[in-house]
Order: sequence, then C-alpha cells, then structure tokens
Amino acid sequence: MRRKILILGGGPCGLSAAWELAGQGYDVTVIEKGNRVGGLCVTNEYKGFRFDLGGHRFISKNKALVDRVRAIMGDELLIANRKSVILHKGNAFSYPLTIDDILFKMGLWQNLKIGVSYTKALFCRWFFWKKEVSLEDWLINRFGKTLYRIFFGPYTEKLWGISPDRISSDWAPQRISLLNLGDAVLRLLRLKRGFLRTYTDNFWYPKNGIGQLFDAISGEITQMGGEVILSATVVGITVSGNFVNGVTYLHGGVKKSMGCDAIISTIPLPELVKAFPVERAGHSVHCAETLGFRAVRFLNILVDMPDISENTWMYVSERRHIMTRIQEPKRRSSFNAPEGKTSIMLEIPCNEGDAIWNCSQEQLLGQCVADLKELGIDIEGRVIDCFITGVTHGYPVYGLNYGAHRSEILRFLSSYKNVITCGRQGSFQYVFMDRAMEMGMEAARGLTSNIEQ
Repeated sequence: MRRKILILGGGPCGLSAAWELAGQGYDVTVIEKGNRVGGLCVTNEYKGFRFDLGGHRFISKNKALVDRVRAIMGDELLIANRKSVILHKGNAFSYPLTIDDILFKMGLWQNLKIGVSYTKALFCRWFFWKKEVSLEDWLINRFGKTLYRIFFGPYTEKLWGISPDRISSDWAPQRISLLNLGDAVLRLLRLKRGFLRTYTDNFWYPKNGIGQLFDAISGEITQMGGEVILSATVVGITVSGNFVNGVTYLHGGVKKSMGCDAIISTIPLPELVKAFPVERAGHSVHCAETLGFRAVRFLNILVDMPDISENTWMYVSERRHIMTRIQEPKRRSSFNAPEGKTSIMLEIPCNEGDAIWNCSQEQLLGQCVADLKELGIDIEGRVIDCFITGVTHGYPVYGLNYGAHRSEILRFLSSYKNVITCGRQGSFQYVFMDRAMEMGMEAARGLTSNIEQ
C-alpha cells in the first residue's frame, strides 16, 4: 500500500514538495486554505490586465530546478529584464546603490556627510567592533549613520511597521544589497577593475503571470495521481506517541479528517503549533503567539497610458508616501496589459485591522494617485479602474527575540518523527520563491528517506 503524505499549504514550497512526492509514486494530498494554489504567488486577472501578489520572479542557481521549471513551462516562460531604482526627493537612484548616483545626485554637503559617516563606521568596525543585535546596528556599521537615516532606516520602518532597532540583525544579510563605498570609489577612479556586486539583470517569468507556473505544477500533481483540496483550513492535528497520524480540516463548512503516514507543513508556523493538542504543544503555543507577520495591501490600477517607466521595481523610501514599492506589471511580461495600456501595482505594508488595512478603495486610490504625482508619475484622468488585494501573512517579522521563540517551536515539532515544516511561512524565514521551492523538494526527499527506513 502506498504511503499517504499530507501537504499543508499549496504555495511554492508545498506544491514543490507534492510535485516531488507524486513523481516518486506517493499518495499525496495538498490542503490549501485559499481558493487557488500558489499562496503568495498567484495572479489576478481583471479586464484583460494581470497582477501578481507582489514582485515575483524566478531565478535560481539550482540547474536541476531551473531545468524542471523550463520543461513544464516550455515557451510560456519568458526572459525579463531587471531594472530597479529608489525614488528619493525627486531623484531616482539605482538599486543597489551606486557611488555615481550618490556623488552626482546627493549634493556636495550631503556627500561630505555620507563620506565622513561611512569612514567613521568603517573605522569602528575595524577597531571597536561590537555585537550586532538589531538591524539598526547592522546597517549603521556598514553604511554609516547618514545613509541609514536617508534611505535604509525610513524604508525599513515603513515596510515592517517597527523601528530597525527592534528588528533582529539576522534579517539583514538575506535582504540588503551591500554598497561598499571604499571599493566603489576605487572603481570610479579606475584604480580597481571589475564590477560592483549587484543583482542579476535577467530573470525567468511566465507569460501570463507568476501564478501560471504554480497552476502548471498543480496540474502535474493531479495528473500523477495526487489530490489538491482548495478552500480548506487546517484546524487540528491528531497524534499517537511521537507520530502524527492525521489532520482535521474545515471544507465547505464541514469538519473533515484524513489519516496520514507523514505531513509536510508550509502553513504559518503559529497556525501549525496551535493545531496540535494543547497538552502536547505546551509552552510552544506561547512562543507561537509572539511570532508576527506584516500584512500587505496591493492597489492594482488600470491605466490608459502605453507606459509609466522603464523600471521593473521602484522603491519609495520616504515615510510620507504610504507605498514601499511601485511596479509596472508589463515590465515583466507585455501580456500583463492590453496593447496600448499599462498598469501600476502599489505595495502598501500595514497590520491587519489598522487604518490602512481598513481604508476604503476610494480613499486609498486618492491618496496613492496624489503620492504618485509627487513622485513624478502623473496618472490623474488616466485611471480606467482599480481593485485591491491583500495578504495577512506577507512578511515574517524578525523581532529581537524571534530566534529563541522560533527555536523552541522547532524543537517541539522535531519531537515528531514524521513532520517537516518549511517554506517562508512554515519555517518563519524570509525566503524567495526559488528557495521556497527548493525547501519543499528537500523536505520531500528527507521525509521519504525517514519513513522508508
């Protein structure tokens, strides 16, 4: 009899795990809370326009994963170009930051302050290094206080909703593209050859939006005999000794149960812990309650203009503008907007239930159109229509004590021999889509190795 494996969550990580397991002949069922697969990687279509939930792209150094994705997508997988800028006080700065932009766009006095601040930070790192506890510590040590106050501090606080001095430094190496001013100056003066560290200029992207990839993977899973249950919420985990033997979920208003030989969970870590019997979870429940997620609202605007800019991403650093990032979906694929038209997607971080989360569409549109005009993007009188999407679990918040609480939860879960938790939500790590897919496949291989012993 085939082993029964349940996958909790149908995002990139969960689907990749199911994809791997179904290919190995296991009896696989994916239980997904939403009405579509993809998790944060879905694509909404409206009046001929397509909008992803966020700025997704597929790029990986894992050749096996790339080959597998290319095989399933075929000619539907396009190559898109990346160009990112930071909008700040009327200027567009390349991202990652370049020394050229800083020197020629910041002004003499500001450049002097940046140079002195950076030199001081470098000196302190060399001779008076101290432990970096917070993200603020990490940023100031590498960029100096002036650049921190201009760019990184305001943007980070707007994105996460808390001051960088309350965010763990663990988060920084995953997300901050470094600017080495000393190295950059040498290159600018032609005293050193080569190129500055930067992001790749190209990436893979499905013709009809990022959701197309995960719809294709879901289709392959079902073709191989797997099952995908949508609109189903996990509410309970049944255990026997050190093993999980079943899952209870709500589907269509009815509570249902399904037995299993093992589970791979990609649902938010706090939700998984709370699904276990209380007497088993113990202190882990309290730890789970301390782990928070930042919500995001996406304002998707249909625009009667051929183009907005040549940029794939535009980061907005100043606090007075509520959005953190501006994207033009057709920069990824021309098929994301009808010919002669374009669209704008604005990412607006918030907390579930706060003023921004509860703001009406009309209010949000009015404020954002005014903000865009200040930023040099005038769409007044050109808005065809708009709609709002949102996610409650957009970004795991790396509070100063998150590491200890996360470790306690993972210790509890590791006591069960047939449970693996992974992915952005499931491991409480800010990972990109390709890494989430890798984690799912690695979890599948690790699980099969254990249960077949």
